[in-house]
Amino acid sequence: MQTLRQGVATVRGIQCEWVPGTMNQVKVRLPESDVQVTLEQLQQIAGIDAVHELYLKGLISLPLSSKLREAFDKV
Repeated sequence: MQTLRQGVATVRGIQCEWVPGTMNQVKVRLPESDVQVTLEQLQQIAGIDAVHELYLKGLISLPLSSKLREAFDKV
């Protein structure tokens, strides 16, 4: 299953979804690992539009850019 998730993240970019049972924690799926960030960190890294989309859809895909990848790796 982990390989399938990594394959999806590679095709679609970086995926973000809510951590179940929380209101401010986001699971970020990078191609090689998963990280957990706060909603505030997501907003600082990806912008307010990403936060709005996450509220509306519950799952978002961000483009796999070196800037975003580096920012999430530092968290």
